[in-house]
Amino acid sequence: MKKIQVLDKSVSNKIAAGEVVERPASVVKELLENALDAGAKHVVVEIKNGGVSYIRVADDGCGIPRDEVPTALLRHATSKIREAEDLDAIITLGFRGEALSSIAAVSRLEIYTRTYEEETGTHLEAIDGEVTACEEAGCPRGTTVIVRDLFLTTPARMKFLKKNHTEAGYVADLVNRLALAHPDVSFRFISDGKEQLYTSGNGDLLQVIYAVYGKELKNAMLPASYGEDGVLVEGFCATSAGARANRSMQSFFVNGRYIKSPLLVRAAEEAYKNELMGGKFPACVLTVKLNPGMVDINVHPTKLEAKFADEKSVYHCVYWAVKNALYQKKEVPAVVLSAEETGKEQVSFIPSVEKKATVEVTTHKVPIYSDKPIAEPVKKPGVTMRESSTKPQADPFVWKAFSEKLNEKVEAAKGPKEMPVPPIVKNIEQPDIPPAERSAVPLAQKEWEMPVKEQMSAVERKKNYHVCGRIFDTYIIVEQEGEMLLIDQHAAHERLRYEALLKAYENKQAESQLLLLPVTLRLTEPEEAIFEEYQEEIRQFGFEAEWFGDKTVILRGAPEALDEESLTSMFLEVLGHLGDRRKDARSTKAQRALYTIACKSAVKAGNKLTDQEVETLLEQIMHLPAINTCPHGRPISVAFTKGFIEKQFKRIV
Repeated sequence: MKKIQVLDKSVSNKIAAGEVVERPASVVKELLENALDAGAKHVVVEIKNGGVSYIRVADDGCGIPRDEVPTALLRHATSKIREAEDLDAIITLGFRGEALSSIAAVSRLEIYTRTYEEETGTHLEAIDGEVTACEEAGCPRGTTVIVRDLFLTTPARMKFLKKNHTEAGYVADLVNRLALAHPDVSFRFISDGKEQLYTSGNGDLLQVIYAVYGKELKNAMLPASYGEDGVLVEGFCATSAGARANRSMQSFFVNGRYIKSPLLVRAAEEAYKNELMGGKFPACVLTVKLNPGMVDINVHPTKLEAKFADEKSVYHCVYWAVKNALYQKKEVPAVVLSAEETGKEQVSFIPSVEKKATVEVTTHKVPIYSDKPIAEPVKKPGVTMRESSTKPQADPFVWKAFSEKLNEKVEAAKGPKEMPVPPIVKNIEQPDIPPAERSAVPLAQKEWEMPVKEQMSAVERKKNYHVCGRIFDTYIIVEQEGEMLLIDQHAAHERLRYEALLKAYENKQAESQLLLLPVTLRLTEPEEAIFEEYQEEIRQFGFEAEWFGDKTVILRGAPEALDEESLTSMFLEVLGHLGDRRKDARSTKAQRALYTIACKSAVKAGNKLTDQEVETLLEQIMHLPAINTCPHGRPISVAFTKGFIEKQFKRIV
């Protein structure tokens, strides 16, 4: 056993950095949280090479006094808490005082900062956690932090990073989330010289959703609000038109902090029960506000997890905020473009039965910054951001005022918990049975509990089958050796399409149909990264897709010629499956993507098939080797034995 000793400062700092700084996105997160805590109203984030070689976060916050700048790099040096009791009511995004020291330990760090009281600013340089320069400099009010050569002193960490465009996608996703959490702050994100995001900071969350996710998702959003027991939930949730193949469009915030919480995910998705198809996940942007003493966000070094003292109340408020929004919608949001050249469009929606609201979304940008990438601060007077005329509040979070406003909003947001009863829709294909006679309807007619034979061998399938007919333009009736089979035409064709697509994908012989009219679609930053990384797989699926301007992809060919809406939905779902962050092999993700293509391109329930199409479909499906499910697991056919049918008619007892 070696002798116990205290670690050297440089070693301990690197260990601490390993807990806080996992990748470039971790650095951006810590610096942005500091900027927001400083009361910034305008923030610029610029990265190069995914943030590995260069990160710059500039804000117009309160700045750091010159005599405190060197102290800011010390571990556990913070202005946000003083005593242990302060940890029970944290209302700032950062509080541990580990961010700057951890970042400085694994990079070359520069800070330019100036308070509103100072005539000149301060410039600090640090390498490997050691301050190499600290001097007077000309810079705008606020703070600019530059991080170069991340993991310079810990090269072993570099092998755990992904490709630059993937790391840039992580940074973009983080900036998007924080922009959604703080619509009253203007965010600008630049990656390799290209502006990826700009928000005005006017406090309109719907505008930020438009900037982050685009017009389609914004149009599907419904306002959500509910509060009780000191908990307030506000934000937007999407109709089924905004559903995605994964949870990437779900954002949950607690007192302005982005968190990942299985509790909040379950609450929101439970409210969508019976609203979405299987394999679809709702999109939402929801903020939970509550007494900071009732939530612990100090349960993980990255502060991405939260623990609630009253999980039941939080769950109920999220559930009813979403549920009420979904049931109170009067119509699907409709876009009305103004005839005048105002650069605006109006999105009208009815958030409740009683009143109608109109939200204006600015589509053109009025940048407060230059269109060119912002130059690095220099040690002489120069401006890299517009100087705010209003002095920011150094301590923007005042618990007393926060508590009073929260209680007022909770009372105002109390809503109904009883959902309206949906109208009764009669099935016109069935006789309308008078109430007095309903009890006489045989039980077997009300609800059958049928024996299902879901697995049949290939030999059984191929023998002596006879097509008897079709019902509901969905099911094919087949007689085969003393059994009646009901075959789902969509599930059957979906399985055949999947088998053909999988074979073509594995043999790299995918067929692509040239589109008569190419389709363009706008991608989000995470989707951009996915498209960049999986272009080979996308080509093997049968898509002919290429970049067509900023954040836009043009589809010239597809595995199936569909209408524009269906093709767009298919392509986005494919990207969603490929970008799934579960630790699956690329081939597994590709198979899930092929499920979507097969489903979208298969015949649907309700499609009328000709006799020849039915015969062709059955001939192929009967030759499948002991497969009786579609790729999603639903049965293709259900068998009713002759004995079962005779029992229903009392021919046998």
